Amino acid sequence: MITLNEAEAVEIGLSAAKERDERRFFQALDSLTGIAADFLSESEDADAQRVILSIEDIAEAATEEEMELVTINSVLALGKLAKTSAEDGYESALIKAFIAIGRLGRIAAVHSLEAGSKVAATTLMEIWNLSRQRQNQEKIIAFSLLFKEIGVCGARQGAEEIVLNAANCLGEIGKKVAAENYEFETVSTLLLLEEIGKFAAEKYLDKALSSIELSIEEIGKLSLKKGLNDAVLQSQWALETLRVQAEERLMTNSSIVAEMALDSFKDTGYTSAEEIEKFQEIKNLQKKILSTLLFKKSINTPKLNRSS
Repeated sequence: MITLNEAEAVEIGLSAAKERDERRFFQALDSLTGIAADFLSESEDADAQRVILSIEDIAEAATEEEMELVTINSVLALGKLAKTSAEDGYESALIKAFIAIGRLGRIAAVHSLEAGSKVAATTLMEIWNLSRQRQNQEKIIAFSLLFKEIGVCGARQGAEEIVLNAANCLGEIGKKVAAENYEFETVSTLLLLEEIGKFAAEKYLDKALSSIELSIEEIGKLSLKKGLNDAVLQSQWALETLRVQAEERLMTNSSIVAEMALDSFKDTGYTSAEEIEKFQEIKNLQKKILSTLLFKKSINTPKLNRSS
């Protein structure tokens, strides 16, 4: 296969997406991936970031055309670049790559591309686990928001498997941060699971909603064990909210799961204004980070460097 230079690869990739020509697209993707890898090996982080954005550009165009195999291969290519960036300490390139993967997963979910969305979520989870030792508060929330966006977009399309996969990944993050006593991040995850659950209820996705409720219960139990009182409270609130929505829509299984999950917690009683303020602070930070994640992009790396 002929290796293209960067400009040629971008032009051919965009043209191939428009014409739904997989062969030419893969030629462009392979060339850009190789160029980005070479830049990383030469410690040219800024150049690698630029090429990662170019890969996202052509992959997004193909995903909008519902070229699912192209989406999958693009995500896998970005995943390899993200892993190389993580292993070699190129933080800015890593951030660019995982955000690109999340956005592609979101677009795939919008178009009900189940396999493309699943590969994006699975790859994101692999990257999160690989880079866990260098996680900070804003980066954890960024990963969580990307899973939430994939899940919500899948729910809007009534694509239950997309919702299940994204919510399961988000639940895993919630359990891990709860186990590590990160209460702020745990509450954030619970809020996002509740949001996916609301959309799942609206579309009568009983299996997905039940799974989300079980994840919330597991995170809540861990939080109870760790003494994360705000997270326990949010677990209860989320389960009660989802229980009511399930009952209103006659979703029997989800109603029972939520009711049984609520039995795992004692009544926390009084809710203080301070707790409500904390939860609002978390929602405000989520909103701020999400606007960065979904903003169609510049070469400047999003600022995800706030310490835990």
